[in-house]
Amino acid sequence: MVERDASRQARTGRPEGPRLRGVLQGLEKLSADALPRYKRALAAGGQQGFSFYFPGLLAAEKPGKRLLLGANAGSMCVFRWSLREDGPRLELLLAPLPMNAAVLRESLERCNDYNGNRYARVLRIDAQDAAAVAAIPGLRVRKRRDQYLYSPAALADISGGRFRTIRRYVARIGAMDDVQVEEYRPALRDDCRELLRSWVEHHRSAHGTRGGNATSRRVLALAGKLPETDLRGEVVRIGGRIVAFGFGGEIRPGIEAFFDAKCDPAIQGLTYFQRYTFLSRRPAPIVNDGSDAGRRGLAQLKNSMRPVAMHAEYSARQTG
Repeated sequence: MVERDASRQARTGRPEGPRLRGVLQGLEKLSADALPRYKRALAAGGQQGFSFYFPGLLAAEKPGKRLLLGANAGSMCVFRWSLREDGPRLELLLAPLPMNAAVLRESLERCNDYNGNRYARVLRIDAQDAAAVAAIPGLRVRKRRDQYLYSPAALADISGGRFRTIRRYVARIGAMDDVQVEEYRPALRDDCRELLRSWVEHHRSAHGTRGGNATSRRVLALAGKLPETDLRGEVVRIGGRIVAFGFGGEIRPGIEAFFDAKCDPAIQGLTYFQRYTFLSRRPAPIVNDGSDAGRRGLAQLKNSMRPVAMHAEYSARQTG
């Protein structure tokens, strides 16, 4: 029987995670302890999508939304449990690592048993696995978004017309008094949180939302608790004050993610400067900067960095 934890939620007033019994038996709740196992599975699978970045999975955890891990036939499966108005729901967040069609089918059956229907979803599928997923009967695969891939080595020289925009903004910020770029340290967390608070106020006034506030807060809480290979940060100071921070790290050997950044919106060109300094200083050959989410301004910013390629991400849904 599905355990819905309704009584505990009624006592606390907060959405609680699932109890791992019944259909969920054999799964475990996502934690930082799973990082080495997860990265071994990812290295074997060879995926390079932004959604497969482990600290990003940790940052996605919140009340009413939990990630669960399972192992099956040498593959790791990542499920998302969420509490909705019509009750709890289980979905497969990532296609199996490495991709295995039999494991994928079994994972969807687990979701079906939990949800009581045959409309389970695979929320994120790497481009290299899309064809294998599409070959499974009863699944409809669709493209979600393209992600921007950069080469730090290619950003070492931003001369020439194609880098005109980024060069202008880098020069503008660089010409200000007392500009410093330094590695993030946990001692800087409070200053970064203060910047985040002012960023949220500006974003809410301009757009009516808090933007990526929750994700940024969780990343700041995680920084310093994970290996720097997997989550490292960088801050920009002007006149001694922290005006920007950014975080990213290794998805798997050979490719990193630029995961989260916030900048003082009052300083024109700072977003370009911060993104450029972070991307150009990464040790990996390729950095995945995610999608532009259909936002024109973000697309303009990311295109100005001249991606070396675009990487597609897909999703799938059972057809019943």
